[in-house]
Amino acid sequence: MKKILFTLFAMSVLVGATAQNKKCGIDTKALVAEQIAAGATSIDMLAKMSRGFDRLPFEKAGIVFGAQAGQIVTMRVPVSALALLEERKEVLQYSISHRIAAPECNQDRFDTRTDSVHAGLGVTDGVPYDGEGVYIGVTDWGFDYSHPNYNAGTGNLRLEMAWDHFKLSGPSPADLGYEGGFDYGTLTTSGLRAAKGDTSNLYGYGTHGTHVAGICAGRGVDGDQMGQAPGARLLFCSFALGEKPWMDAVAWMKQVAQDSSRRLVVNSSWGMYSFSTIDGSSLLSQAINAWSDEGIVFCTSGGNNGRTSIPFHISRTFRADTLDTLKTVVVRASDIYSIHETGQVLVMWGEEHHDFGTCIRLRKNDSTIWSTPMFSTAAGDTIIYGVILHDGDSTAYRLLVERSNPFNNRPHIQIDIDKTSLQTQLFITATEGTVHAWNLANKENHAGNEGCSFSTGGRDGFSAGDALYGVGEPACAAKCISVAAHRPDRYSQSSGIYHLGNIADFSSAGPLINGVMKPEISAPGVDIVSSISYWTTGTYTTYLSTFLGGRKYIWSNMSGTSMSCPAVTGVVALMLQANPALSVDQVREILFSTARNDSLTGPLVAEGRMDVHWGWGKVDALKAVNECVRRVSINEVESSRTPLKVFPNPTTGMVSIHTGCGEQQTLSVYNIDGRLVLQTPVTTDITLDVSSWNQGIYILRIGSRTEKLIVK
Repeated sequence: MKKILFTLFAMSVLVGATAQNKKCGIDTKALVAEQIAAGATSIDMLAKMSRGFDRLPFEKAGIVFGAQAGQIVTMRVPVSALALLEERKEVLQYSISHRIAAPECNQDRFDTRTDSVHAGLGVTDGVPYDGEGVYIGVTDWGFDYSHPNYNAGTGNLRLEMAWDHFKLSGPSPADLGYEGGFDYGTLTTSGLRAAKGDTSNLYGYGTHGTHVAGICAGRGVDGDQMGQAPGARLLFCSFALGEKPWMDAVAWMKQVAQDSSRRLVVNSSWGMYSFSTIDGSSLLSQAINAWSDEGIVFCTSGGNNGRTSIPFHISRTFRADTLDTLKTVVVRASDIYSIHETGQVLVMWGEEHHDFGTCIRLRKNDSTIWSTPMFSTAAGDTIIYGVILHDGDSTAYRLLVERSNPFNNRPHIQIDIDKTSLQTQLFITATEGTVHAWNLANKENHAGNEGCSFSTGGRDGFSAGDALYGVGEPACAAKCISVAAHRPDRYSQSSGIYHLGNIADFSSAGPLINGVMKPEISAPGVDIVSSISYWTTGTYTTYLSTFLGGRKYIWSNMSGTSMSCPAVTGVVALMLQANPALSVDQVREILFSTARNDSLTGPLVAEGRMDVHWGWGKVDALKAVNECVRRVSINEVESSRTPLKVFPNPTTGMVSIHTGCGEQQTLSVYNIDGRLVLQTPVTTDITLDVSSWNQGIYILRIGSRTEKLIVK
């Protein structure tokens, strides 16, 4: 009880200091106080800052800045300087760096039509593409730096650098001249085979990253089990299980790519539900969108919570003319998984301007042991820690309530319940609006990922859940390519029958709670064969092997959207090799418009609609690369045209733009941070009123032609 009482005291201090602001969410208030109570001297944070803010006052207080994506920055904040986040008007919003949990190839290439692209068969210009000249950044864990799939012989040394956040010996990226305050971990830039692999972390000596990297860009053995982009260059980062370290990893990769004037596509085969807004409004999502506008392509696994046998989501639309309560049984994580789980986390999001209430009830032998009062978002921000005493035992819980989250303005409640043998029932009520809830396993690292069921429990009036609304962070970011998984298409030579691959039963379905459709594209993710780390402590079936330096390296199969995501990442690398001038918006549009549809997906592209499971359909590398090649010829025509004429320049009001051509094109305007300001159709001439724009430099783009505009 002493520990609980101390935590309650720490929370009261934080809530009292921040009760009048909406710069951060209730989860940040709770997690910051918990870290302070545990003895932390500094806290990793994300913040949205005003444009052109002065860093000096913050740095004088000991705050260390890291990555920056548009207005979103990462920072390491001493506990003594936390008050600055509230006091300084330059800080618009902030959140703690949430913990991240990791998910515990021949058919691939055939299904995606990548084998044809590698051979140049059916490619419009007849050129084979393999991703050469493009960087693929893999943010993951369980890397084998020595695996011959991407690091062997004179012609296959494509792993260029690896940053291990967990290795303490150094040198760090800051020690080697990289900007951004990246003064931790170890950056290996040479002798990667001798360095062996990343260090053991929370997940031990794994192999997940090695398998993912092989799908992205492996060479296989004599062409067998080759990945999607076997000519691409690789950057690895074993990142430190948090949003801030992941953003730092991307910022470092961006510097490496810019130094070589190469395009970068980042693969993230991980996802989370139990933090953030999971609707694309979080600071992490905003950072991804800002970096996308600067040309970095992000591919993220859509999630593995699609099983209808584990309906981890439930929702109810309440109406003012009907008294209604949603009642459901919370199935325990220990009844489903053999994992290091500590209980459940129940995440609830309501509809803007519509309060809702919730309570939980613990029961044994059909008798109620204990229940909470009905907590309502109408009461405002609330943080409660409590202990339920029952039959000589106890169950601890934490309750977070906020009426309006600062990032999406939705009411929000989260309840963490420690592992218990009792049955947990959840009750939700509201006057109007839709309320969504998710049941997730809480792990020892306090990060939830695996879904757990909502059930009727055989009781009248109780509701079971469903497997919808299953795409989490960061796949919910607007410009992130979120990837579903399907079984690979297979052709049986003996029977001559072509077997279409259906959606994988585990592949998470959409949409997001704001109606945005995710996932967006699907790729093979069932029994995908790729490289396995020599150093892993796991055991895997060998499908292919080779010897190098006295070591036996193997390939084995794994399943998940963690496997389908790198397939799309590799296809994007092929696209960027074929046409390096593509914007991220163009990459997305080409990838989706060329998706392959069949009798299982339905005619999605032809009918201009997305599916909650498939997105636009199955990725088709051949069609996508051909469209990229076609647009290169268009760009060559544009480059022969006269430059854009912009006058007057500088300007304070009206500006005229002459394109030098007669057909309709698209004018895009970006600010100096790379953020898209305006996009509009244009033919020969267009006049814009920029009197309301912020002063500064803007970039005008039509096709491949650009011009600078100065607004005074």
